[in-house]
Amino acid sequence: MPTFFPPTVDEGPAGFGLFYRYKHKRGISVLKIGNTYYKLRVPSTDQVDSASEYYAGGHEHNVTQNQKTALINAGIGITESNFEG
Repeated sequence: MPTFFPPTVDEGPAGFGLFYRYKHKRGISVLKIGNTYYKLRVPSTDQVDSASEYYAGGHEHNVTQNQKTALINAGIGITESNFEG
């Protein structure tokens, strides 16, 4: 069974100064609402509730081979590198 690792983005504090260059990896959640997949940094409760599939950013998710294929073919930037196994 493949393991899915949702995409991440490097974020840091806004503005200038000493910590401006310091970045943290932040998870991006992936939701399937209707027949469409979306990448959302901070999904709302309503979006999560209406999703038929929800992959929380920053977590590992076991998926089926069909789900893996659908996520890669969704055209939202998910590639084979987001999976293990």
